[in-house]
Amino acid sequence: MASATAAGGASSQPVRVVVRLRPFLPSEAGSAAAPCVSLVGGHPGSGVTVQLKDPRTSRSQCYKLDAFFGHEDRVRDIFDKEVRAVIPGIFEGVNATLFACGATGSGKTYMMQGTEDLPGLIPLAVSTILKLGADTSCSVEISYYEVYMGRCYDLLEPKDKEIMALDDQDGNLQLRGLAWVRVRSMEEFLEVYSKGEEWRNVAYTDLNDVSGRSHAVLSIRVNKDAVTGKLNLIDLAGNEDNSNEGIRSSLFALSNVISALKNSEPWIPYRDSKLTRILQDSLEGNSRTVMIACLNPMEYHEALYTVNLAGRSGHMKQPTSARVFSRAKVMDQDDGNIKKVLFDSVDHTPAKNITSLTSQDAVKAIKKGKSYRK
Repeated sequence: MASATAAGGASSQPVRVVVRLRPFLPSEAGSAAAPCVSLVGGHPGSGVTVQLKDPRTSRSQCYKLDAFFGHEDRVRDIFDKEVRAVIPGIFEGVNATLFACGATGSGKTYMMQGTEDLPGLIPLAVSTILKLGADTSCSVEISYYEVYMGRCYDLLEPKDKEIMALDDQDGNLQLRGLAWVRVRSMEEFLEVYSKGEEWRNVAYTDLNDVSGRSHAVLSIRVNKDAVTGKLNLIDLAGNEDNSNEGIRSSLFALSNVISALKNSEPWIPYRDSKLTRILQDSLEGNSRTVMIACLNPMEYHEALYTVNLAGRSGHMKQPTSARVFSRAKVMDQDDGNIKKVLFDSVDHTPAKNITSLTSQDAVKAIKKGKSYRK
């Protein structure tokens, strides 16, 4: 499934929301099921239409987003089309932020980190920045920290206590004591970054597995004379754990900010979460933001939740006639029961596992029909 992207790309849009459908894993390759996510249409210059379809019920939802990357697309393709364009701006003081969101198993961490042979977005971005920095005599520094339950922890210089996020005299939030390490080559970067990753993966296992349920933020800062620009690369916590109130509220607050930015709303709720407050200077004004929704082709409900978090402003509501689902009440001649048959709004295929209902149950079910799609 090839990619599709709107003309102009990341360089011409302050906020972009794109989908990345990961390839089938070897253990999934034998499945006859089609991916629950597909590209159903493109709009030259104004995005793509992505459909999410439940293979069990044929229930579907459509979203208008900025780009779609299918299982045939490489991570480098995503970098070339979505990330490369924002990098020159940071040398001119224009901040940029890239989010990777998705459930565990959606491929978001692989997309960000990659492998030695197939580098992910992080090493591709760092190598590009270092090359441009060498050509322009800039200094390049990195910081690496995680945000968990409203608390920040330094991953490059681990400390006993959390890093305090405090407002400075200009009202900007500063992470007091956060380590910034200068890097001059990919070898230096990989050495520093791997130590941070090791700390994230190991050190917090006794603290309720904080590392597995936190947002990891890698910030790359470029200094040129009096001009400073940042690129934030963020691997968001997995969104499959709905029981974790901290993660749920943090992701919802981020979703609200992205939606407000996407719609150019006059008020942006940055202060609703620690993550968005910290990143405010990299999201507001002339900054550039890319949200990548990473999807598992086998998990409809997880995919729907992820796309709704990332780009709910692009949700395409179906006509009223389609939302009715062509409900039909059929009188059973044998026992007088009413069978409620639901048909799919697109191909009118009867849903599976339909059971007989009494007349009272049928009335209740029909009344509940209005909330069926919520």
